[in-house]
Amino acid sequence: MKSSLVRSSCGAVALASAVVGCGSALPVSDAAESTSQEQGALSSDPGALIKMEMQSSVGVLLDEIPAGPQREAAANQALARGRQFWIDRALRQVKLSAYRLVFRGDYYTKSKGPLPLTPISTWTIDPVGSAHRVTTPKHDTVVIDYTFESHILADSASPAVVEPKLGKIGGTWQEELIFPNDPELILERTGYACMDEAEFPPFSVFEENAASFYDQTCDVETPATSSCHVTQFPAESCIDALRSKVGLVRTNMVFTRVPWSGSLAKQVRVGTITNDDGVDINVVLPDLVEENRFMFRYFKADSCEVAEGAIDHAGWRKLLTFSASVRNDGTRSLDLGDVTDPANPYVKSHVFEFSQCHGHNHFSHYGNFLYNGAPGTKRAFCLEDTSRYHNDEVTSLVPEHQSCVTQGMTRGWGDEYQFGLPGQWVDVTDVDSTAPHALTFDANTDHFLCEGVPVLSSTGEPIFDPTRFVSEAGFPVSRVRCNMPANWHTGNVGTTTASIAADGSFVTEACKRGQEGPLRSCGFKARAQQHSCVAGSTVTLTCRSPGTAQVLRVCERSQKLGVGAACTVGDSVANVIVDPTDTTIRFTCPAVRDASDPTTGGYATYDAPANAGGAHAKPTCTGGDW
Repeated sequence: MKSSLVRSSCGAVALASAVVGCGSALPVSDAAESTSQEQGALSSDPGALIKMEMQSSVGVLLDEIPAGPQREAAANQALARGRQFWIDRALRQVKLSAYRLVFRGDYYTKSKGPLPLTPISTWTIDPVGSAHRVTTPKHDTVVIDYTFESHILADSASPAVVEPKLGKIGGTWQEELIFPNDPELILERTGYACMDEAEFPPFSVFEENAASFYDQTCDVETPATSSCHVTQFPAESCIDALRSKVGLVRTNMVFTRVPWSGSLAKQVRVGTITNDDGVDINVVLPDLVEENRFMFRYFKADSCEVAEGAIDHAGWRKLLTFSASVRNDGTRSLDLGDVTDPANPYVKSHVFEFSQCHGHNHFSHYGNFLYNGAPGTKRAFCLEDTSRYHNDEVTSLVPEHQSCVTQGMTRGWGDEYQFGLPGQWVDVTDVDSTAPHALTFDANTDHFLCEGVPVLSSTGEPIFDPTRFVSEAGFPVSRVRCNMPANWHTGNVGTTTASIAADGSFVTEACKRGQEGPLRSCGFKARAQQHSCVAGSTVTLTCRSPGTAQVLRVCERSQKLGVGAACTVGDSVANVIVDPTDTTIRFTCPAVRDASDPTTGGYATYDAPANAGGAHAKPTCTGGDW
């Protein structure tokens, strides 16, 4: 999910939000309920205004911090946080509704459609009262209440299509939402219980992009019955996992069709048309800037990423992953048709090609990436409407391409590829990343998407011309002929800078969002010494912290890269709180997977204060080869 954070003039924080996912196409049906008088008023309105409002609470979970002085210090730190901290935290909680609100038609038996979150400049989040501590038999949390308000601006007709109750002035609809009390560390705390990976490759979710996959309805499933899970199949439903691991908040997002107001429409209108006679694809730069992370990942020789060239070769690799999102700022929709239909000219041209490894169609010319000389190429697997970027009278709430079958991009809508998705990265293993280098995303580089107007044959079919490109299967690839403006590529390039220590990942970067507790994926320090052991043997350490309690995290290491693989708690070998008194740590020695000798084992350690605001004090250990 994308988050373009800016300040509005009223001091509220706003969010340009989008989601990843593949849903079913929306049937356009269900007439709106309205009186003839109301219909007359509606027909004269140039657009529709829908008020969105919600009351909720959000918190900082303290459960994992040892009871005593350190937990009290964390509680006092949370209680002393300023207004902006709580606005930002509430914002992250509201973002968790994005998947449901865009793909809400999939959750009902009757025809319904998107009521998407609006762009950031239309959001108002107001904390209510002061933060206070709530302790129950299950959870210890510092919480605050807040209100959320925004307005959807759309054409006058589509609200009745996506929600019949909004077809008349004064019509209302309440969407039930269930949130974690603390919106941080969802994957670290609840695993895959709330992760909707439907139609995504395994391992698309990681700790920093989990909010994009959040789905309150995920249940206990098996591979044969799955509608949410792909990578793992948790033993708890999302609701049960939230209840036991975090604490949950039940609330309603209330939608109300309000009378037309030109002044209000002006306040909430978002989006600029950059091509008044055709499609125009532009990079959503804030996603690239804010959602990029360095990570270590191990790839087996038979992985799809190796087979498809998404990494240079198998083994431990260091990746720079980032979100690559685009929107259609033109006046026409981009239509690619049914990509499962062999007669589709885009399929016949081999622009789309079915991947046996991933089990879906690839579009091989989505864009190119570059970081310090290291290239990357994205094979898009689903060009669809996942984000309503324009909030205006000409952008319908009914997207034309909300499935992985009939693909394209509706005007005012956009598509995104979240950081962490397979192939959504540059392999930076063999280039320097310790100094800031430019990270560039060049969308539609080879112009296989018509940014303009397709040239049609006498029978109304798009015309395709031969190119120098060849598909993975060896077929020549053709490109649609397109009448396009001279400046079609102006908004297609986005650039930012990124850097990280040689032995670091996002786990060793500073905590910037108020993440708290020993499960967090930030604020850890790498230790230079790497340790050896016999793979599969039991390692016993006796450790002590010289000051306040510290977290000692044990991760795998790479012999070829010569560094530890700075890891999250989910990938760790051990993650233990070390007290000022002796603490015993036992774990199985992990194999060094890129060593030539399979008996070679070893590990690297990382440490951080048990509470994020505490003092850092390196634990000392005895045993093993310390």
